[in-house]
Amino acid sequence: MVEMKVGSLLTPMVKTSDYGGLPMEDLSEICADRIVQIADSAPPEIREQARLFRENLVKVLLEYFNRAAHSERARCIQICARGGHMDAADILRRI
Repeated sequence: MVEMKVGSLLTPMVKTSDYGGLPMEDLSEICADRIVQIADSAPPEIREQARLFRENLVKVLLEYFNRAAHSERARCIQICARGGHMDAADILRRI
């Protein structure tokens, strides 16, 4: 007998932005929504605790996403500078 397990599908999430990628705040919210899911059927105390945990998680994710962006920008500046593209490095520094 062949048995097959089928997982549940994730609900698609669509966000748009003007002039490029999503702000870090939106990315933090999306990530937290994927990590923390609060059931409507959960007791009120558990829902409140999960809500507070999610709020804290969003703050932590935002901090580390900002650090990652800063680190990546610094890496790109060094790549430009090593390649002799000081104008590009200076532009990146001003961002």
